[in-house]
Amino acid sequence: MIKDISIDTPDKRIYDEVKARWDMVAKPIDGLGEMEDIICRIAAVSADASLKNIDRSLLAILCADNGVVAEGVTQTGQQVTASVMEKMGRGESSVCRMAKVSGTDIQVYDMGVNTDAIYEGVDIRYKIGHGTNSLASMPAMSSEELDRCIEAGIDIAARAKDAGYGLLALGEMGIGNTTTSSCVCAGLLRLDARTVTGRGAGLSDEGLKRKISVVQEAIDRYRLHDLPVTDMLSTVGGYDIAGLTGICIGGAIHHIPVILDGFITDM
Repeated sequence: MIKDISIDTPDKRIYDEVKARWDMVAKPIDGLGEMEDIICRIAAVSADASLKNIDRSLLAILCADNGVVAEGVTQTGQQVTASVMEKMGRGESSVCRMAKVSGTDIQVYDMGVNTDAIYEGVDIRYKIGHGTNSLASMPAMSSEELDRCIEAGIDIAARAKDAGYGLLALGEMGIGNTTTSSCVCAGLLRLDARTVTGRGAGLSDEGLKRKISVVQEAIDRYRLHDLPVTDMLSTVGGYDIAGLTGICIGGAIHHIPVILDGFITDM
């Protein structure tokens, strides 16, 4: 596994400095609610009270296929992953349109999509293969593949830092990754499958039952509630989730705040 990683805690002195500036503004104390705390936290993580790079943000979208699709847990096949990734590379998806309006740059990465095609606007430097194994029959990936995913994520964060970005947002694309996320969530929080498993992109009642069954079987087979986090990731995770984990670690290393939004990126 990744060794010799040094992560500093957020700078409390900088947090207090920015909070004091808020309190000097002509408004009720804490009158802007959570926004004040969020800005203070961003400054503390960045180790920069000036917040000079807060207007430069990058959305990193990691794409990968998941072998568990073979178990009938999705309403579409793996080919949709490559199709959507291609459109995101061209800036033709809803998230790309929203990012453009907000002034956020986007980088799309093929971590392990089941295609040999190379698409405009899609970075393939971290591509590991053509999707993971089906977690229903064997571990999704090897420990070596997990290391590569995490290292890729750390490198993405480092490059973002070097490019002057002050905020990192996470995105993903991979048919089947609500199933892998449900497995990881169940393991981390020691919950059963029914509690953490939803319809994803719109499963039927029968499809949802199948998905819950696959997740519960994984919990029991691999004893997910007892696995170390890294073993859990390699056993039931995906290349995308593992890479996102690396970006979070890289953000902490390089003092870039990371924005989490959604079930999969929160894993």
